[in-house]
Amino acid sequence: MSGRRASVAVALAGALLVGWGAHLHLARTYVVVSPGPAEKLSEMVKVEGGSRDAKGAFLLTAVTSGPAGLLSLVNAAVSPVVDLVPRSREIPPGLDSRKYLKIMESLMRESEVIAGAVALRKLGIEVVVETAVRVEEVLRESPSEGLLREGDVILAVDGRPVKTADEAVRRIGARKPGTPVDLTVRRDGQVEELTIRTVPHPENRARAAVGILVSASITQDLPLAITINPRDIKGSSAGLMFALEILDQLDPRDLTSGHVIAGTGTIDLAGVVGPVGGVKQKVAAAMRAGAQYFLVPFENLEEAKTAATSLEVIAVDDVDDALRALEEIAGRGNGASGE
Repeated sequence: MSGRRASVAVALAGALLVGWGAHLHLARTYVVVSPGPAEKLSEMVKVEGGSRDAKGAFLLTAVTSGPAGLLSLVNAAVSPVVDLVPRSREIPPGLDSRKYLKIMESLMRESEVIAGAVALRKLGIEVVVETAVRVEEVLRESPSEGLLREGDVILAVDGRPVKTADEAVRRIGARKPGTPVDLTVRRDGQVEELTIRTVPHPENRARAAVGILVSASITQDLPLAITINPRDIKGSSAGLMFALEILDQLDPRDLTSGHVIAGTGTIDLAGVVGPVGGVKQKVAAAMRAGAQYFLVPFENLEEAKTAATSLEVIAVDDVDDALRALEEIAGRGNGASGE
């Protein structure tokens, strides 16, 4: 091998070594978040006595995430709907991944039950749902360390009772980061009042957090059997769309009015819709699936608009807002098959 060829080989090997090192560093410290699936809710939700004959469809949208690498670094640089985020934002440092997934499954289950309760109550059907917000993890070096414990049950935030995990998170997050929050908790049968300082939320620094993960314990008595198969999707962001699909199967009208309507947003027992993460990726997934409209919490409206190029984004505050939006869409008369 000539001296020049040897130099080129050494340089190439060095470049490959540096590239492989960069790839491993990205994989260890970052995850790539991309548009995920957009699933027809009529294929995931089954309501006793309901009908799944809508001419259009409601879509559940999700994101996908996985270890980052050099290719995802390039994708994130050229695509506005692909993000590289620190791994610590996906799973808090020190938290066992299996426990994290268990918490996410619990939140999905909570969203399913609450969606069913909200939908049935909208139809005048009496339901009984009781929930408890349980502290599952207190993050290291967080404001809650030494104050809250795993197993504590949060009864109220700032003196106002909370019934769901999403409601507790939303109440805490609504204040300016740095502003303390008063929590009423039940611990070992005793009720305690705690004041905890807040810090910026890792996913949205405009919102406040106290560094805990919570889940919901639910007991229910629904008069109709509602079966939901969320497949591999976890978390609570499908609550709004679950409620609309359940209503559509029980309502003699076709709430889709022949359109393909996607959306996202948590929902509480009062039907209030709450903000979620990954909105621009979900909008991209909806467009890829041919959706014409995307329902989004008001807090996520601007992010959704940045990704929407071929569908209309509609912001909603609660399930009543969403139903009014569907009526307005139906009134336009441009659906695939109308009522």
